[in-house]
Amino acid sequence: MISHLLPRFGMSALLICFASGIALVFQYQPAGNVFQNMEEITTLIPFGWLFRKVHYASGQLFVIFMLFHTVDHFLRKRYRNYSLKTWALLVIPLGLCFFELFTGFILKGDKEGIFAGQIFMNILRDVPLVGLPFSRLLIVPGNDFFLLPYIYHCLFLPALILYLIRQHIRPWFEDRKTFLGGVLFFLVYSIIVPQPMDIPPEADVRTIQSPWFFLGIQTLLKTLNPVLAGIILPGIFFLCLLFLPLCGKISQSNGVIQRLSGKGCRVLHYFVMTAFFLYALLCLKTAIQGI
Repeated sequence: MISHLLPRFGMSALLICFASGIALVFQYQPAGNVFQNMEEITTLIPFGWLFRKVHYASGQLFVIFMLFHTVDHFLRKRYRNYSLKTWALLVIPLGLCFFELFTGFILKGDKEGIFAGQIFMNILRDVPLVGLPFSRLLIVPGNDFFLLPYIYHCLFLPALILYLIRQHIRPWFEDRKTFLGGVLFFLVYSIIVPQPMDIPPEADVRTIQSPWFFLGIQTLLKTLNPVLAGIILPGIFFLCLLFLPLCGKISQSNGVIQRLSGKGCRVLHYFVMTAFFLYALLCLKTAIQGI
């Protein structure tokens, strides 16, 4: 039952997120005083506050349900039945979904969004040799600070995510009752649940937090090298998750063989599970205690 509902509820949230995002994209100005622009959308544009709340909540819900969907596949070891290509078409879009949330966090234009964008830019720039030119493909300082995140958030990432998962999600829309029920429920949920307050860029605050899914990395940045904490360690975890199908079996003319040894599969599986659990605990601890 859970395996059946998770992806369909995720698609319901995605539909709401897209609809509300279309209403916002033409009002948003990724230049000048972005924070003031967001406040004007919230207070002056008819139903602007509603579209912002719905877009924020539904986007969070979509990524959370997709994360749970992937965790469900992992715990049931369904990756053993997938080819590396098929599994990659599930894992890579999940990573892109988190980047989509992150760019949206930056686009708030408040103190937290600016802070997160600057840390992201500085981590990329610290990568030897390729860091500076690569960072310019994602975010740049100055007047165009919000422009590239805006392009990625509104155009490139949504199109790429939908393209990669198009075959996987097609059967989910056939269950219209569950899908439409999820749309109605999450629409009401998005309206009821309060949205976090935006912090003015000039506000004097002691604690600035990154998005919930980057709280662990933000904590690690206090003690580890930025490239190690922000790129290398997450990259190792992502690659281990990506190569889990190597624990599956393949058919050859002389029979069925295991691609990795049983011991190697157990090590890889429990490494991913332990790393995910420890990072989740770190994020939870940081959220409770503050930075």
